[in-house]
Order: sequence, then structure tokens, then C-alpha cells
Amino acid sequence: MSVTAPLSSLAVMLRRYATPASLRRVARYGCVGVGVSLFYSLAVIACVHFWPPIRPTLASVIAFAVTLPTAYLAHRNISFFDSQRDGFQPLRFVVSTAAAFVLAVGGMYWITEIAGQNYLLGIAWNWLIIPAGNFVVYMLWVFRTTQNARPRGSPAQRPQAPRCD
Repeated sequence: MSVTAPLSSLAVMLRRYATPASLRRVARYGCVGVGVSLFYSLAVIACVHFWPPIRPTLASVIAFAVTLPTAYLAHRNISFFDSQRDGFQPLRFVVSTAAAFVLAVGGMYWITEIAGQNYLLGIAWNWLIIPAGNFVVYMLWVFRTTQNARPRGSPAQRPQAPRCD
């Protein structure tokens, strides 16, 4: 395999996704993401400060659960408003969010309990790690647009002609 093969694949991917519509989607996702992240951060801070016996890891779990419906509705109606709606979107969102949940809570646990750092560093971890991965998963799987979805006439959906061997 030559070095130019991965570079040409990257060029094709950039041409496909670096369109004005895609850039607007990234901007919408970024704005919604900042809002959802602020909501999550304030929920963690509120849990830690107003429920003193709660540790930052449990506060992260509570904040994640409180933020999840808001995040789904915001991404569904703002970030990916133009994708076709289907009954499995909420399920795909929950499945993809399970990975983000493990990263968020696991990161908070590791930063506060194992590394002994301040929980605000755990919040920063969530701001840095989760959004980029979620965007790719949301765009290609959860809220896939008709451009990313399998077309109706694709070989995977066409009935196979009987074989005459």
C-alpha cells in the first residue's frame, strides 16, 4: 500500500464533507454542543455544591442523565434538522451516548478519584473528548442524512435474482 492511497482517501473525504452545507452543520453542532456542555457543566457544579455528600463521579452521572433528553432534542431539531426522521433515531442516540457516558463518567472518576485532581478538570475532559467523536457518530449513524444513508435502490436492498447453476 502506497502513502498516496491514504492521502487520496483523505482528499475524497474532505471534498465530500467540506461543503458549505457541511460547514454550516458543524457550526450548528458546535453551538448546540456548547449549550449542552454548559448545561451539563452547571448541573455537575450544582450537584457538587448543593448536595455536599455527592462525589463528582455521581454528580457526573446525574448531570449526564438530566442533560441527555435536552441533548437529543437540541441535536435532532437544530444540528441535524434536515435528516430524515425514523423511529430508530432515539435508540441509536442512546446507544451512541452510552459510549460517551462511559467516557464522561470514567474520565471524571479517573481524574478525581485516581489522579486526585479537581472535578473541574473532569468537566474540561468532557468538553474536549466527547464532542468530536459524537459529531462523527451522529452524522454518519444516528442522524444520517439521505446523502449518508443507503439509497433505496442499493444492492443490499434489491432482491437477488434466482441463480441458474
